[in-house]
Formats: sequence, C-alpha cells, structure tokens
Amino acid sequence: MKLNELKKAAAKAQQDLQLAEHKAAELQRSAKAAKAKTDQARIEHKRVRKAAKQAKKLVLAAEEQAREQHRAWEKAHRRLSKALKKLAKTRAGGAKKAAEAAAKKLPPNTRKTQKPAVANQPPPAAP
Repeated sequence: MKLNELKKAAAKAQQDLQLAEHKAAELQRSAKAAKAKTDQARIEHKRVRKAAKQAKKLVLAAEEQAREQHRAWEKAHRRLSKALKKLAKTRAGGAKKAAEAAAKKLPPNTRKTQKPAVANQPPPAAP
C-alpha cells in the first residue's frame, strides 16, 4: 500500500508541477504584456510631453508676434493721429494764413481807379 500511496503522491506532485508551470507561463505572458503596455504608455507620455512643449513654444512665439504687431499698430496709430492733427492745424491755419497773405499783398489804399503798375515801366530797349 505504501507503493500505491507513493505513486498517487508522485502523480499528484507531477500534476501540481504541471499546474505551477502553466501558471508561471501565464504570469510570464501577462508580465510581458504589462511591460509592453507600460512601455507603450511611457512612449505615449513622452510624445505628449514633447507635443506640449512644442505647443508652449508656439504659444510663446504667437504671443510675441501679437505683441510686435500691437506695437507696430500703436506706432502707426500715433503717426496717423499726429498727421491728422497736423493736417487739421494746417487747414485751420491755412485759411487764416491765406486771408493774411491776401491782406498783405494789397496795400491798404489800393483803389480800382489807380493805374496799373505795367504803365509805369520803361519801354523795352530796341536792338
């Protein structure tokens, strides 16, 4: 009877060994899959971080460009305002100056009955 019990124990041990080997192989497959998944996640995380860094650089460049455009717009706006003020001043002053110039050109005692200035000139010299 001892021999039968030993045979049964050996068969049981063999069966347990096969079951343990099967579980070990399953665990190795799942570990390999988990490692592949973590590697994929790591690569994806690295790609996302790189994309975020690039997006941040693009945002900074866009903000700088917007600032430059705003500065240029402000400068152009200041120049335009200055030119418009100068034009308005010239127009307003131009009307006054034209009236003053017309008053200066005519002597105060000029009359329509006065002889034209051309008559006072000497005749041209004959050759």
